[in-house]
Amino acid sequence: MSTNAFAKLFFGTAGIQFFSRGISVVAGVIFARFLGAEQYGLYTYVLSIVNIAALPVLAGLPNLMVREIASFHYEKNWSNLQGMLLWSRFYVFGLSLIIFSIMIGLVHFGYFEPHVATLIYVAVWVIPLRGIATQQDSVLNGFGKPILAQLPSKLLAPVITLSILLYFVVTGTPLSSMTLVFISVLALVFTCVLSFFLVRYVVRKNAQTAKPTFSSKPWFKSLLPFAMITFVFTLNTELAIVLLGWMTNLESIAYFRVATQAVMLITILRSSIDAVIMPKIARFYRSEAFDEIQILLTRSVRLTMFTSSIIFVILIFGGQTLINVLFGHEYEAAYLPLIILCVGQFISIFLGSSAAVLNMTNNEQKTMKTLMLSLVINVGLMLLLVPLYQEVGAAIAVSISLVLSHLLMSREVFKITRLHTSLCFAKSVKEAKKPSFELK
Repeated sequence: MSTNAFAKLFFGTAGIQFFSRGISVVAGVIFARFLGAEQYGLYTYVLSIVNIAALPVLAGLPNLMVREIASFHYEKNWSNLQGMLLWSRFYVFGLSLIIFSIMIGLVHFGYFEPHVATLIYVAVWVIPLRGIATQQDSVLNGFGKPILAQLPSKLLAPVITLSILLYFVVTGTPLSSMTLVFISVLALVFTCVLSFFLVRYVVRKNAQTAKPTFSSKPWFKSLLPFAMITFVFTLNTELAIVLLGWMTNLESIAYFRVATQAVMLITILRSSIDAVIMPKIARFYRSEAFDEIQILLTRSVRLTMFTSSIIFVILIFGGQTLINVLFGHEYEAAYLPLIILCVGQFISIFLGSSAAVLNMTNNEQKTMKTLMLSLVINVGLMLLLVPLYQEVGAAIAVSISLVLSHLLMSREVFKITRLHTSLCFAKSVKEAKKPSFELK
């Protein structure tokens, strides 16, 4: 892939995500201003609970599907490809039903406080809907269509959410936490419908009909470390909100949420570049084109560092003004955790897409072990810092664990594959050495 084609694909994917993020920020401003810190914190708290509950459904499946579909497509292994499509659907539907039932049971038997339980009754529908949407987005990514994969969840859903919110604002209809939950569920319904038609189109155009072959045992074996990776990665962020709700107050959750929303402008660059390079790494790995992987990694880390530097400077020096203008003076306390989270994200981007390399080269076990260690450190730091410094303590814990995990994964990538992911080695790209292990 030429540099121009690579940049075009990256900026196309990132452009959709930035548009989506922009709409989400506008929606977040409406949430924060019309609900107040306490109600906004309640809404965020409930969605974090549901996101954690949805982890068994979502965890690991996207990475596994991208790797396997990219490989099957490259090898023209249509039977296994069709089998993966069916197997992943059954997996999502079956597990969603189980988790959905467990959550309803917990609400019914009074596990949650009444004001939280009322919202969870509706928010629990996010679990199956997000599972379906994620599965279908992963199919599109596996076929090397990252821009199409972004359209349902990153474009349609935010537009629908903002449109409904603006209707409420213009008509003067009161907003509540329950209203926001209903809107989130409705947007996911439309997301699933659009992604269904996109998947149908892409599969028909890029694959041939064949009798499905199911390699369920190897897939489940690979899914476990991928699931643990996603589980730990999500806990590293969502756990901060849950612990803030448990150990401090709803206002601290709102401040932390505002900070993470701003920092997400930087994380968009990481997710965009990973969406572009993951299927390509999987294909190059199958063909043992390690020099191509190194060139890909060098281009990606240079591109993300350049673009993230601009956002980093704006947020560090203008973050407080942006918070005051967009969210109001009530949320000024979000500025310090914003700075801390920015620094952590910037350093992690400097270290490159190490997790993507490990996951796409059948070394997901290394990613899992590294993230498990970072989770232990994260939880320990949060238990120590959150009671003392609230949202600031949570930001410190998240940033330290994030940097540590990427530092260790970057080291593992070089040790196993002799590939460099960080910017330190991007100035002099040499042909990558063939790794010492056999292709799995």
